[in-house]
Amino acid sequence: MSSPAYFIAIDDFPVLPKLPDRVYEKVEKGSILIKADTPPSALVRVDPSLSPPPLWVKVQETQRIVSVDIQLVAELRFKVAMVLLAVTDTEERYAFYKDRRRLQEVIELKEGDPVRVQVTSSSGRRERGVLRYKGPVCQKQGILFGVQLVGSAVGKGFTDGSFHGQKFFHCEENCGVFVPGSRLDWDYNETQTRRGGKLEETSSARREEPMKRSRNILEKSQRTVNFLSRGVRQQSPQRAAEKGSDHLPATEERNIKTRVPEEHSPADGEAPQPLTTSLEGHQIHSNFHVATEDSLQLPSLYCPPKNGIPSSPLSETERKKVELELNSMVEVDEPPIYGVIRWIGQIPDSSEPIAGLEMELEMPSAGTDGIYRGNRYFNCGPNKALFVKLRNCRPDSRFYSIYGSTNQIQRCNSIAFKDYTSECIEENTPPVTGTEAIERLIGWKKGIQGHCNSCYLDATLFCMFACSSVLDTMLLRPPDKNDGDSYTETRDLLRIEIVNPLRKNGYVCATKVMALRKILEAAGKSTGFTSEEKDPEEFLNQLFQVLKVEPLFYIRTCKKKPQGCIFYQIFMEKRQSVNIPSVQQLLEWSMVTSDLKFTEAPSCLIIQMPRNGKNFKMFPTIIPTLELDITDLLEDTPRQCSICQSLAVVECQECYEDTGISPGHIKQYCELCSKQVHLHRRRIGHRPRGLSVPRDLSEQAVLHRQCMQLYAVLCIETSHYVAFIRHSFHHSTQWAFFDSMADREGGENGFNIPRVTPCPELTEYLKMTPEELQQEDPKTMPTYARRLLCDAYMCLYYSPDLSLYK
Repeated sequence: MSSPAYFIAIDDFPVLPKLPDRVYEKVEKGSILIKADTPPSALVRVDPSLSPPPLWVKVQETQRIVSVDIQLVAELRFKVAMVLLAVTDTEERYAFYKDRRRLQEVIELKEGDPVRVQVTSSSGRRERGVLRYKGPVCQKQGILFGVQLVGSAVGKGFTDGSFHGQKFFHCEENCGVFVPGSRLDWDYNETQTRRGGKLEETSSARREEPMKRSRNILEKSQRTVNFLSRGVRQQSPQRAAEKGSDHLPATEERNIKTRVPEEHSPADGEAPQPLTTSLEGHQIHSNFHVATEDSLQLPSLYCPPKNGIPSSPLSETERKKVELELNSMVEVDEPPIYGVIRWIGQIPDSSEPIAGLEMELEMPSAGTDGIYRGNRYFNCGPNKALFVKLRNCRPDSRFYSIYGSTNQIQRCNSIAFKDYTSECIEENTPPVTGTEAIERLIGWKKGIQGHCNSCYLDATLFCMFACSSVLDTMLLRPPDKNDGDSYTETRDLLRIEIVNPLRKNGYVCATKVMALRKILEAAGKSTGFTSEEKDPEEFLNQLFQVLKVEPLFYIRTCKKKPQGCIFYQIFMEKRQSVNIPSVQQLLEWSMVTSDLKFTEAPSCLIIQMPRNGKNFKMFPTIIPTLELDITDLLEDTPRQCSICQSLAVVECQECYEDTGISPGHIKQYCELCSKQVHLHRRRIGHRPRGLSVPRDLSEQAVLHRQCMQLYAVLCIETSHYVAFIRHSFHHSTQWAFFDSMADREGGENGFNIPRVTPCPELTEYLKMTPEELQQEDPKTMPTYARRLLCDAYMCLYYSPDLSLYK
C-alpha cells in the first residue's frame, strides 16, 4: 500500500464553516495536510470562488477535510513529513521546514551521532548528547528522537530511555529525553562520540555527502552559533574572548516567543510535550501549582509607586549598548532595588518583553518564588521574584556603566554565580589518585571554573594541588608573630575554599578564585590579577610572597651565595643539535652552561620551558621526562664515573659538548679515567674541577640516584593556559586534561564551564623515543597528545622520598 501524500501549509488560508451562519475558520501556516479524496457535498461545502479546482486535504491538527489552493501548500517527502509531524507547534514546525539544511541534517542523523538537544521548551540552550533512538514512540505521530545527555547535561533529562513502560534505549535515570527533530542539531564541535560506552575518534568522512556540503558552508562562513538560555542566540566568541575579554559579540536575535517551562517528569498517560505549550490560556503541566485568581492575587506587573520618581526606561540606543540578557545585574525603581534577570519572555498581560528578576532582598508585598499567575517561570527563594517590563530595567549602577561593558570583577559574586557555587570544606583533604581520582575529577563542571582571564591561575592551581600534596606545607603553616590577620585569611581561603573542595568534590566556583585574586591584587605592587592576562610565574611569585612560603629550592654557581627559587626557567644561548629534546636534556644543558648546581635535593621542582615570549617556542616538541634524574646536578653529592661507574672525583664542563664521550650527558670521572680522557689532544686544555667526596666513602659503594616524578604539565596555546595532571603513579600512568573554560553558557554575562577529560592515549606517546616522535606529524596526532608535547609551558616534579619530610 502506497504512502499518502503529505503537504505543509506555506501560508494561512481560510476554511469555509460547516454551517452558513458561522464565521470563516483559518488553517495556520505550518499545518500538516494529508491528501484526501474529494468529499461529498454533504460533508463539506465547496467554495465556488476557488479556481482552478481545489486540492482536498485532511488537516492533521483538526482532522477536518478542507479544500485549499495548490499554491498555498508544498508537498513533502515521506521522511520529511514524519519528522515534521512530531513537531506539534505550527509556527515552530514551519520555521524548521524553512531551515532546509538543518532539516536534512536531522533526517540523516544516525544512532550514536553526537548532537545538541534543547531539553525543555523554555530553554534555548542546546545541551550535549548522543542520539540513541530514532523512530515512533508509542502512539505519538511522526518520528521522535531519543537522546542520552552527556557532560554537564547529565541529570537534566526526564527518562531512562523508556516511555509509558516501553524501553527504547538504555541510560541512567533522568539522563535521557525524547524530543522532535526541531530541537536537535548535529554537534559540529564534538570531535569524539560515545559508542557502546567507548570513546572513539569521529571520522571526518563519516557524514554523507549532504552533511559534508553543509559543513563546508559552515566553515566558509567562519561562524558558530551557540544556543543560549531562554532562546537567546549569540555568535560564539573566539578563544581569547572566551577567556573574558572586555567585549564579546553582540546578541544577534532574541526569540520573542517564549513558553512555560516544562517539568522533567511526564505525568501518567502524558507524553513528552515538545515545544507545544504556550502562555495564552493553556493548561500547564500537572505537576505545576496552578493558582486561580481567588487564590493568588498579584498585580499584573510591578510598577514604581506613583508618588515616587518614575524609573527612567532605557532608550533603544542605550539598550543596544547594554544588551541586557539572562544573568544581567539590574535595578528598577527610584530609589533603586536590585536583582538579577533570571527569565526573559512574554506573558499574557503584556505585549512587551518581560523580565523575571531574582531580587537581592525579599519583597513580601509583591514578590513570589518565580511563579506568576500560577505559571512557574524560574525558581528562587520566597518573595524574591519580581516581574517587570524589560525596558524598565537598568544596569546595576553599582557595577555597570551604561556606556561601558559589564564589570566582570564585581559580577563574580554569590548572587550571579548562584547556580555554580561550590561549598567550603574545613577538614584537611588529601589528594586522591587512580580510580578514585577519575570518579571525583573527570567530567563537565569539574576542576576550577574560569572567569575573566583567570586561566593562568586556574591551570596552575589545578597542577599544584589536584593530585599531589607536595605543596601542602603552604596550606598548613601556623601563623607566627610576624604574620598579620591577612595571612590566616589568605591561607584558609586557599585551603578551605579552593584546595579541599577541589580534592573532595572535584569542583571550585570562580567566585572563590576571584577572592584569592583580589587578595593578590591588594597585596603586591603588580596590578591586574583580577582582570588581566598574566603568566603563571607572576602568580607563583605573588602567592609565595603573600603566604611567606620558603623557596622550593636553592641553586648557586661555584663558591657563590645560594639563591632561593620558586621555579627554574631554562635559558638556552643557542639551539642544540637535538630536534626533539627531553626535559632531562634541557635542564642539564641549561644548568651546565650556566654553571649552576642545586645545593640540596628539592622536594618539588617546577621547570619552565625555554621560550622567547608567549608565542615563540625554541623547540616545536619537548618530551616531558617522566622520571627526572637530578643526581649529577646536586652539589657535594657522591656520583659515579661516566665511564667505569666507580666513585667520581672530578667533573669536566668542557667535556659536556664532546660527542665522543656519552653525548648529551654530564661528565664526571674517577681519577684514572680523567687522566686517560684528557690525554687526547682535543681535551688537553680542559680544566676538570674537583668534587667534594666524603673521606670514608668506599670507591665501590653503591650510590643512590636522586630522581623526581613528573606529576603535572602546564600548557599554553594562543594565550590560553590548560593543564595535564598525572593521577596514577604506580601500575599504569594515567593522565587527564583540564580546561577551566572548556565551554560557555550565555554571552557576556554568562558563565564558563570547566571540564576534566581522561587522556589514555598519552601513555603511548610518552613511551616513544625521540626518533619515533620525529616521524610523527603533530597535525595528525590526537589533540591532547599534540598539546602536551608541543605546548608545554611548565613541568612540575616531586620527590617521592622527600615530599613527606620537606
